[in-house]
Amino acid sequence: MKKLIYLFLILTTVGISGCKKDFLNLQPNDTQNGANFFKTTSQFKQAINGAYQPLQGLYNDSFWAMAEMRSDNTSYEYDPYDRSGTHKEELDEFREINNSDIVESFFDNSYTDIGRCNVILGRLPAANINADTAKVISGQASFLRAFNYFNLVRMFGDVPIVLTEAQSVADAFKQAVKSPAATVYTQVIADAQAAITNLPVKYTSDADKGRVTKGTAQTMLAEVYMTQKKFDLAVPLLRAVIASNVYSLNANYADNFDITKKNGPESIFEIQYMEGPNGLGSDFVDQFIPWDYYATDITGFELQNGALNGWNIPTQDLLNAYEDGDNRKDASVIDFTSDEYGIDLPFIKKFVAKSAVQYVTAVDFPVYRYADVYLMLAECLNEQAFGGGDAFKYLNLVRERAGLADKTIGNADAALDVSSQDAFRTAIAHERQVELAFENHRWFDLLRTGKAVSVMTAHAVNERAYKTGSWDINPAAYKNIRLLYLYPLSEQNLEH
Repeated sequence: MKKLIYLFLILTTVGISGCKKDFLNLQPNDTQNGANFFKTTSQFKQAINGAYQPLQGLYNDSFWAMAEMRSDNTSYEYDPYDRSGTHKEELDEFREINNSDIVESFFDNSYTDIGRCNVILGRLPAANINADTAKVISGQASFLRAFNYFNLVRMFGDVPIVLTEAQSVADAFKQAVKSPAATVYTQVIADAQAAITNLPVKYTSDADKGRVTKGTAQTMLAEVYMTQKKFDLAVPLLRAVIASNVYSLNANYADNFDITKKNGPESIFEIQYMEGPNGLGSDFVDQFIPWDYYATDITGFELQNGALNGWNIPTQDLLNAYEDGDNRKDASVIDFTSDEYGIDLPFIKKFVAKSAVQYVTAVDFPVYRYADVYLMLAECLNEQAFGGGDAFKYLNLVRERAGLADKTIGNADAALDVSSQDAFRTAIAHERQVELAFENHRWFDLLRTGKAVSVMTAHAVNERAYKTGSWDINPAAYKNIRLLYLYPLSEQNLEH
């Protein structure tokens, strides 16, 4: 079966000009460049494949540090022998400064992707290619631009909106001016709606597995509306995803993360990786293993211990959130007791897979799963009216797959009794935490529901108590629970 998104194009859109001598022609017609490339269907397909590529860097290197490790779900293992990883520790504890290389990497990858989408969307109307093909390519580019802006506005608030191809260096500097968050959301919605219009419900070729679909765009736009508290607008989008009959829950929760079952029936969107010497593999699996785990049974290799490892370690808060009998825990977490510290430091099992080459795996990163759609719809229905609209039905479908009893109104078991709208909110938050653990949803959920400060303040107390005697948490940790990341210093300098 062919794989998607492995033809990457470096888009050079600002050429060197100004010299009038014919002998100094830096863009010969027999090589691909910005002037002669965007002509054929094949070239635009290469370009849209290239627009997926920056997401690999985002999800392999920075997204999990900024969206999962920022939350109460995961932390890190302190490494006293290699202190080159302090920048990641700072992210976990709200201590990072405005020149964090991880934050800057996230920002740069996002705008690289936006820039590639702008080139495609700008040049597509003039191209003489099949209308149906152009429509699907446009839909993918619109989704990817919306997706990047949605992540940026949630991370930073006000950010620059760039919608056209930069034609010069001066033009690029002009585009560095920030727009209000509300304006960014307006653009996200417009792009998402365009994507919904132009994307297919599904693709007919295996070669297109992994590309975004109408359901991907509907799911994202529903999350956008939920972030804005517009639950009434999110409901029909989520119902449309269900009504498409394209997706279904895997009977076995662990199948969602089985490397041999990628892009399965529950997958709405996942970041694609390929094993091999091609620069397209992932290594987040290795990064999530404690640095003092010396066995070779997890990835097939002994870790090259140091600052590369020991990140995104499940917290005691998360472990306590799993109910007895929840089969998601065994599918998600591996028990481990640190020899260095003598405390439990379990690590993420979801993504574990062996590879032929160390630090080069084909493990994908899930972005949207069908279970997420059920939980989002249950939340929206509860916000509209407690006890109505099948909210309990969708919540319990997810719980039943996990091997857990249904939650109901007036249940004799107090742990299963949900008898108010606020109690249902708590039940949804709990279910999302354990169902979607390590998939970069928790921090955004805390922001969206207004719980970030209270949850992380309590988490700080628990972390200090749990790690006392093992390592001392920095005194400045968790002192300032910022809801937005500091705007990168390098970008601030462009504004002046």
